[in-house]
Amino acid sequence: MYKRLISAITLVMILTLIITGCTSQASNVGMAKESERKQLGTEFVVAEIGSYDSADTAVVLSVASDIGYVTFMNIATGRQYTLSYDGTTYVKDKYEKSMSMSQIEAGDIVDITFLKSKKRLASVQLSPRSWEFSNIENYNLGGLNKTASIGSNTYSLPDEVVVLSEGKRTEVMDVVNKDVLTISGIDHKICSIKVEKGHGYLRLTNDQALLGGWIEVGNAVVTQITENMMLTVPEGSYEVSLSNGNASTVKNVVIERNKEVVLNVGELDIVQDKLGKIVFSVDPVDAVVTIDGDVVDISKEVELSYGIHRVKLEAEGYKTMAKYIQVGSEYASLSFTMEQGEDEDTTGDDSGNDSGKTDDENDVQSAVTENQVYIDAPVGVEVYMDGSYMGVCPVNFTKVTGSHTIALRKAGYQSKSYTIYLYDDGQDITYSFTDLVKESSGSSGSSSNSGSSGSSGSSKSGSSKSSTSRSEGSSSTSEDFTSSDSSKTGSSDSTVSGNEDNENKEKTDN
Repeated sequence: MYKRLISAITLVMILTLIITGCTSQASNVGMAKESERKQLGTEFVVAEIGSYDSADTAVVLSVASDIGYVTFMNIATGRQYTLSYDGTTYVKDKYEKSMSMSQIEAGDIVDITFLKSKKRLASVQLSPRSWEFSNIENYNLGGLNKTASIGSNTYSLPDEVVVLSEGKRTEVMDVVNKDVLTISGIDHKICSIKVEKGHGYLRLTNDQALLGGWIEVGNAVVTQITENMMLTVPEGSYEVSLSNGNASTVKNVVIERNKEVVLNVGELDIVQDKLGKIVFSVDPVDAVVTIDGDVVDISKEVELSYGIHRVKLEAEGYKTMAKYIQVGSEYASLSFTMEQGEDEDTTGDDSGNDSGKTDDENDVQSAVTENQVYIDAPVGVEVYMDGSYMGVCPVNFTKVTGSHTIALRKAGYQSKSYTIYLYDDGQDITYSFTDLVKESSGSSGSSSNSGSSGSSGSSKSGSSKSSTSRSEGSSSTSEDFTSSDSSKTGSSDSTVSGNEDNENKEKTDN
């Protein structure tokens, strides 16, 4: 009995030792594996799909789908950063429906989540709070106090707004009147602007016989022809009509973005003077009507020579109306309805003509101030304002309030345009633009200069300099100006068409 008890105790002790040893070994093995995991963890962490530690609302700057990276800009701070993505990244539209990353575009406003430590994108969604206006032309990016207008609505335009053209970031100043834009934002703040349709340039050669006449570039531009002019024209295909008295010619051009077309207009058709009879219908009936600066009696037919003429209507209690018309047939009728209201007080000079904008038109749309605009860089480039040649930089000219297109040109370099907004603030202003970019060696043909300049302009307040009179400048382009000339089309129907300066198109009755 005693021997059995001793044997049992010995067996228990042996088993205890065995169990203790195994546990120790197991513990050592577990510690080794844990240590191994920790070591591996310094190199790679398998995160749970959809996990994140940061969230943001941002504008997409670029998507590099070939390497799986997206660059964003925080809309509140302007901070830029790049995140990686893969097949586990959730992509959704505003309505929580699935999308692919290929559907996310530069300029989109998105809500994102991401792992900040690993710079990895967990999810991206088109922000439900964002809005977008696509393919718009009725805008003004030069409002006071950093504002912009789209139609009749006003929005804030912060300095950090994202402006994109052909996938590259640019500046608000690079957007030229008549560029077609897609504008996005949140609440009353504009966050991104995309240039969907840009502009190119048109110059004339052998145009001596046409100086003082008129040029129409499709429905996009109508202006008087001045010496050494260079027009900024929306990209597209156009029929260009040029006339001066009984000399005229018609050409076809294709304007490409940021390229220059040189048009030889030496071959002119000389035609006999023709007259068209126009019947005017005006509301109110007591409005004073002037054509090319002369008061006319519209109670009877008005005879006008074929070509472009400028009509101005004034009446007490109504806003002054100014409009270009083209006479191209023997008979036509034309109706005008004036808008009630009072014109804003402006100052102007009633003598002479600006390129495409007579000075009495300036009374309606802009004010000639006593101050100067100075452009001091880049030195040596040709400077054009609204198509009119202003001189070689450095140059200065009279400050005329409103929106203007400044174009810079130099042989062997890519031409560049900027939009400036001038106000009657009693101060001179100086602009210093960055250097033009040299043309690539692959540019071909003398009729165009290819390439896009990534340069941007900056403005600074200028000190007062000696007063210099301005070249007759500042062209007027008429978006809705249309021409239907029966002598060109062979139609016997009579047509007069025109463009109102406030962009309200009038229809003609034949």
